[in-house]
Amino acid sequence: MNNKFPYVIGQRAAIFHDGKWNEGKIVEGYRFRDGIVTILTDDGRKLWCGEARKELYREL
Repeated sequence: MNNKFPYVIGQRAAIFHDGKWNEGKIVEGYRFRDGIVTILTDDGRKLWCGEARKELYREL
């Protein structure tokens, strides 16, 4: 099993959404480990993007 970014629940990450980087932690969302990266932002929002769009998410 691949336990590296972005597959570590709770790992800090950022997703580019609405023109800015939003920080949070990785959560097990829709299609986790199957093409979608989801973070729970520090202000409680869930944001996601396709795993293939590596320019839209990053480790913190």
